[in-house]
Amino acid sequence: MKNMFFYCTLALAVFAAGCGTAEVNTGSGIQDAGSLLSDGPGAGITPGTQNPDRMKEEKPGESLEASAARLDAETVALIGKYVLTKQRYKVITEYMRQKFDYTLTKEQEKEFIEYIVNKKLMAMEGRSLGYADREDIKIKYDWDFDDIISHIYYVENVEKKAAVGSSQAAAYYEKNKSDFTEIKAQHILVKSKDMAKNLYKRIIQGENFDELAKKYSEDETTKAAGGGLGFFAKGVMVQEFEDAAFMLGKDTVSEPVKTVYGWHLIKVLEKRQISFDDSKDRIMKMMREKKTKEVFDSALSELKKKYKVQVNKDVLK
Repeated sequence: MKNMFFYCTLALAVFAAGCGTAEVNTGSGIQDAGSLLSDGPGAGITPGTQNPDRMKEEKPGESLEASAARLDAETVALIGKYVLTKQRYKVITEYMRQKFDYTLTKEQEKEFIEYIVNKKLMAMEGRSLGYADREDIKIKYDWDFDDIISHIYYVENVEKKAAVGSSQAAAYYEKNKSDFTEIKAQHILVKSKDMAKNLYKRIIQGENFDELAKKYSEDETTKAAGGGLGFFAKGVMVQEFEDAAFMLGKDTVSEPVKTVYGWHLIKVLEKRQISFDDSKDRIMKMMREKKTKEVFDSALSELKKKYKVQVNKDVLK
């Protein structure tokens, strides 16, 4: 089957969200979390007359192909006595999209359903062989279930609280407008401070910056163009270079500036403001990341106060 590597990466989530015999979506009539925890990983589904995921009657020895003829509009597949309803399938695929940021194409969906079927068949047989009663399996099951619950907690209590709107981004832009400029510059790079000072004096005395860059600069990628760097915004160059460049006025040249690459002479040719529309996505991403860290750190701090945590550091020695 194609794309098997992708499906293998989803195995853990599929097992927890769709291939187990119990589900956790209380809004859909699927078995609730309390029942799931009490029954444990080896439990089966108890059919009920009010449960939309009810069991289908299965004739003895009936094949999957034959039983498929009895599928109703809300059923994706019958696997033994397990019913993969559209609701269950929706929960699984939405979980995949959220966790892996991946949306299946129609062709991939067909293969994914086959993957679920195969996974479920192996899980059923594994239960019949007693794997669900093994202690190592129970430990892994608990861990996988915690992974799902903690993910939901993170989405509901961190991501949603860290959301950033356009108005917040616009306010940030207006307050920090000077940070959203870009400059067009050129530079000369040499290894010696004395050489940089000498070239600076020659430029101040009227010699052509472009010609000196072509002759003396050790930046092989820019020297042929007179040291031209084109336009760049803050956050692109190394800090010392950026600080010096953005302090310069148009058509002015810096004194020698030291960076990890050597000594630079910088000339600013043009400055221009970057519009809010061009900056919006970057601002929102930056603000969201900052706010997410703050909310996350605050949430974990409160949880550590609420639930006592002790770590045996000697184990890690």
